[in-house]
Amino acid sequence: MKKIQLILSVLVITLLIGCKSETKQEAADMVFTNGNVITVDEEQPSAEAVAIKDNKIVFVGSSEDAKAYIGEGTETTDLAGKTMMPGFVSGHDHIIASQWTKQGLDLNGATNKEETYALIKKYVADNPDMEYYTGMGYNKTLMGGFPTAKELDELIPDKVAIFLDFTIHDAWLNSEAMKAGGITKDSPDDVPGVTYWVRDTAGTPSGVGVELAWFPTYAKVMWNPEKMIEDSREFLHSNAIAAGYTTMLTPGLVTPNFSNTEGMFDDLEITMQILTKLDNEGKLGIRSFVQPAYKDANSDPIEFSKRVKEFADKYNGDHLRVHGIKIHPEGTWSSGGVLMVEPWEGTDDYGASATSPDRMKEVLLAANPLGLDVFTHVEGSGSVAGKIDAILASREAGNTDERNALHHFQIATPADLQRTIDHNIPVNVTPIFSTDWASQDKDYLRMLGKERTSTHVARYADVIGAGNKVSISSDIPSSPVESVGALTQIQTAVTFRNPLDFENSKKFPADAKTLTVAQAIQAVTINPAWQIRMEDKIGSIEVGKYADFVILEASPYEVDETKIKDIKVIGTIMDGKYTYKSDDKQAVLKTHPKHFVPIPAALKGCNHGSHL
Repeated sequence: MKKIQLILSVLVITLLIGCKSETKQEAADMVFTNGNVITVDEEQPSAEAVAIKDNKIVFVGSSEDAKAYIGEGTETTDLAGKTMMPGFVSGHDHIIASQWTKQGLDLNGATNKEETYALIKKYVADNPDMEYYTGMGYNKTLMGGFPTAKELDELIPDKVAIFLDFTIHDAWLNSEAMKAGGITKDSPDDVPGVTYWVRDTAGTPSGVGVELAWFPTYAKVMWNPEKMIEDSREFLHSNAIAAGYTTMLTPGLVTPNFSNTEGMFDDLEITMQILTKLDNEGKLGIRSFVQPAYKDANSDPIEFSKRVKEFADKYNGDHLRVHGIKIHPEGTWSSGGVLMVEPWEGTDDYGASATSPDRMKEVLLAANPLGLDVFTHVEGSGSVAGKIDAILASREAGNTDERNALHHFQIATPADLQRTIDHNIPVNVTPIFSTDWASQDKDYLRMLGKERTSTHVARYADVIGAGNKVSISSDIPSSPVESVGALTQIQTAVTFRNPLDFENSKKFPADAKTLTVAQAIQAVTINPAWQIRMEDKIGSIEVGKYADFVILEASPYEVDETKIKDIKVIGTIMDGKYTYKSDDKQAVLKTHPKHFVPIPAALKGCNHGSHL
């Protein structure tokens, strides 16, 4: 008997000695093991396991060391080799209020005028009792030029009809819609050359409103903010969360009041009230950052900034925040409604801008001292140059902590590309906008010529390669909602091919430098987190940061670059709680419920894998 007791004593002492290097930690709420963890943390780029307590990360390391965090009440998940990454962060998606632009008929599949007309005709025949008709996706280039109200009247003569183009910046109205909006020969153009009505030889608006000129008409006949903002948010947030996003910046609420300052602030207040209610109820599901839009150049920059500051002080949480200002000075480059340093190919047309470079500078000088960063839509090379000048002027005025950014950055002169790099200016890009999607390759070559297309378009790989904080995103609704995924953005940035028709797409520009997979991952995680001043809380998997993750079937590093967008999202976690789980039975995670198997009292505090 004494011999047996001696053997047991020796065994217990041996086990206790073996525990000396394994300090038992406070039990975590959740522990993930056996994973391929891409941390986006330069000091610890990869790991096997992650533990979280409450809504924070408490451990990143090996599966063996993670056992110390498993205790009574811990939920454990065996990732079985699947990939965990930081929750994706979007630096530019109008993801809250913009789905109204996608109502009705989808015209994106039409390749010419005849197919566009056929789709509208069938839609009307299939839906004869609709109060009005709307849709989105026509392409004036494919239709041979701007369509007219008279042409639409042949298809819809007696009800209001408004169809948005594929960028949602321009819209095609029939005569009933023009009448409802009070659009006549005497209607002024808000900003000639930028926001205007296409007119016939007599000067009468012929049916297309360029760069949101049609917004007031839509607001009058179709807009229902309380319902349409919430319907949009529910649909778009659900899609974004299922794509692995945990944080999104909405740089300007895309409502029909986008360019109407008073209406814009009214819609902003409605939006923030909706989001606040959801957050209080624990139903928000995604960190939502919103920027009021400075689109009306007649607004006083000082007064505008003061009003934004009031919103920013009121809404300043890590779930919900009004963050800075979005300047939207121009239209789209493909319609010629942007400011250029050099004229369009074969012309003396330098484009135009509703918000001049001088006014952009005034906005920055008013906003930055209040702690408001300013992000600016800059597609034209002249707008890029003007915004760089404004950023440098603000820095010279003492605003050295600003994080003002260039958004879109589609056409930039080599000199301004270098200035962007030299002055470490942050950039956001939508990769699909510089591919052959929607025949943009033909438009670039036609409007810029071959040489400028090669040297001025899609040069953001040079910017991120120099160390600037570059983010990439889909800019919903200006690109189709099916392109919203961060994995789609990564694939597009590393291939420069249209992700929506990848097999038929060719790299464009053909000689352009693309991002590496590592750079593209940074551009959907830590870089946009930095741009919205959240890099100490999200964007990488590090101890102390929020428990925001996406779990993927495979690693973007390990699949062919042409298949990255096809990687399945298995789960999305924000603040330590699942906001999305795939219903794919083949991708089910092995999660063990919270329970605890007791061990001998003499061994308590020693980790030998007895906790499940």
